Amino acid sequence: MRGSEGATPRLSRWPNRRRRALPGLLAAALGIAIAAQPAPSQPWAAGAWPDAYVTPPRDARIIPLPKSLRRLDAPFEITPATRIVVGDAAGPEDLYAARELNEEIAAWGAPLLAVVRASAAGDQARLGGGLGSGGWGSGGVILLGEPALNPLADAALAEHRISVDLRDLGPEGYALRVGPGVVVASGADRRGTFYAVQTLRQLVERDPRNPGRLIIRGASVRDWPDHPIRAVHVVLDSHSDVFHTALIDRIFSRYKFNVLIAESEYVRWESAPNIWHPGGATTAQAAAVIAAAREHLIEPIPLIQTLGHVGWLFHNDQNLDLMEMPPELAPARFAYDPLNPRVYEVVLPVLDEAIALFRPRLLHIGHDEVRNVVPFPWSEEGRRLGFGELFVRDTLRLYDHLKARGVGTMMWGDVLLTNEFAPEMSRLPRDIVMVDWQYHAAARYPSLDRFRAWGFPVLAATWYRHDNIASLSRDARRAGVSGMVRTTWTGYFGNRGALVSSYQQIYGYLPAADHFWNAGRDGPSLDAVEAASRFREEWRAARVEPQTIPGRALDIRAVANRSHIDRGHIDGGPDDDGAGWLGKGPDYDLRNLPVGQARFAGVLFNVVDPADRGGRSIVLLRGAREPFLAMPERVTIGAGFPAGALCFLHALPYPASRFGETVATYRVRFGDGGAAEIPIRYRVNIGTWLDEPIAFEHEIGWAGSTRSGVDVRISLFCWTNPDAGRPIVAVDLQAAGAGIAPAVFAITALDRARGAAGR
Repeated sequence: MRGSEGATPRLSRWPNRRRRALPGLLAAALGIAIAAQPAPSQPWAAGAWPDAYVTPPRDARIIPLPKSLRRLDAPFEITPATRIVVGDAAGPEDLYAARELNEEIAAWGAPLLAVVRASAAGDQARLGGGLGSGGWGSGGVILLGEPALNPLADAALAEHRISVDLRDLGPEGYALRVGPGVVVASGADRRGTFYAVQTLRQLVERDPRNPGRLIIRGASVRDWPDHPIRAVHVVLDSHSDVFHTALIDRIFSRYKFNVLIAESEYVRWESAPNIWHPGGATTAQAAAVIAAAREHLIEPIPLIQTLGHVGWLFHNDQNLDLMEMPPELAPARFAYDPLNPRVYEVVLPVLDEAIALFRPRLLHIGHDEVRNVVPFPWSEEGRRLGFGELFVRDTLRLYDHLKARGVGTMMWGDVLLTNEFAPEMSRLPRDIVMVDWQYHAAARYPSLDRFRAWGFPVLAATWYRHDNIASLSRDARRAGVSGMVRTTWTGYFGNRGALVSSYQQIYGYLPAADHFWNAGRDGPSLDAVEAASRFREEWRAARVEPQTIPGRALDIRAVANRSHIDRGHIDGGPDDDGAGWLGKGPDYDLRNLPVGQARFAGVLFNVVDPADRGGRSIVLLRGAREPFLAMPERVTIGAGFPAGALCFLHALPYPASRFGETVATYRVRFGDGGAAEIPIRYRVNIGTWLDEPIAFEHEIGWAGSTRSGVDVRISLFCWTNPDAGRPIVAVDLQAAGAGIAPAVFAITALDRARGAAGR
């Protein structure tokens, strides 16, 4: 079922060694620094560390990766005297691109740059002696715009023999060159210029050799998209004016999506106030999302579910006479009766309001999974006519209504793929845009070829799984479809909690952006940990200032009661002593976790080597299943010093029973007798050792694999002490009586909390 996790087939993994090698190879090819590997094992350090936390290097990769990227040695320095130069005829798109660049510069704590027209800047350039760095004074210039609209950009491109031609690059293509004194970002069209600036933003950084300087890394780029349409589907609700406008600004435009399909049936349409839902967006909130999309050169398309998935029509117990199956018999309020003319007296005015609000080129009418929830058709007349006839009648009724208003029709395509629908296929207009959603990974997707052979324009729709995104995008390019859609199923009113309960869907936008732009990429571009971390940085709309924070390790050796390494099997392995990880054997444990002093996500930890402690390296708390029943309910670890933060490297051996369940409490005891309790909640600040990042605040400390190649991860949770001056005497790790409890691998105290500079 669309949007149902349970219906998504289990996805194959890319070979671990190959995937782990990709970031390193890519970084080496681009000359980009990547996060340092954990330090070699060292003896236990009981004293203070001057560098208990060091800000990890930023992921400096450009997403989407440009088709042609050449690093240049000399960067461009941004100073208060730097100017952004646009063409004299610069339109709103160009000025907004300039504003986006200024927002990036402000995120690094630098002052906004002056934006001037080419004619004014050109006079100064001639006086200064040309386009070279000396001709612009000490501040230099950033030239934005297509060559025909900005003569200074045209001259700078010609000086470096760079061609920006629509016939060469195609729509949305661009060229970018960053050198000392002059930056030129020029598109084959205005959208191309906008995307050149989005790439330019990702090249801004603090000079690694002199953090006081803000620079743009030297580069020469030529780039263009593989898929003309790169869409994101979202569901509007009463939080959309906050959540989706932020996504548009910080994620969708930055990573070059160009269409927003906004599911809008629960918008509070004036023509149907009797079915308003309290969680539905107001028309003003929907208008805010639409305006944000257009401002960022993203085309908004409304989606109103019709025929099936029409529970919105029956909200507040309204319109029950329009249900296909009588309400007293129906297991769900899901489908309307297309033979009832009053259906269209309610639905068509809603479509008209959506047209008036969105001013769209296309309107998506849904039409998927019509028979998945309730029997359809149900009525005697409906059964006589047959499903195909009812489906086509309804589709044509809506299509004709939209066409009369100058709006095209888009719909989900799954129903058309059923064999019993084949006789009616010829009656559907071939200008309907079919969205073929396929949520599994595969080498080929035959449905794409079927839609193309039938003569429909086609969009291929993924969900959030990275390998599904990669494989469908690649095959969609082969099939010659019109583009891609990344669907989002956070729930009809789930946007307030999307970063917690649906975070995997949200950070999945980043690999989708890369694969939609670069359809030929082989394998995932960003793994889950990288995508989650990158999204987190963009969402916070701030750039982290480098920090080094002193601290020290808490010594867990005396209370360690189990090993993270298995030597045999609990159920009879000859070498097992009952102290191994899960008793699954050496191919399915955490033996690849570095031991000794090792740095994870910037935090230095002391991970106990079980070989040095009689086969004991971690603290495992009591759970309600074997072999955890024998574990202690509480363990106390001594401290004896103040700390601004405590960082826990921990994981669950198995999933808890529900999202947000408290699986443990970490109790921090102070020298004055006070205490602070830290709830440890499943899928919030801890995951299992097999979990990807699962919530915005869920940070991964270490990611690796078992000896057999299974991906494994250990969570990192840093608690900020609200009163850093109070000495901490001990930390109690207390099981919460749940079915499962944490394994704690190491704890580090930092003198102060990690921080970031705000925008």
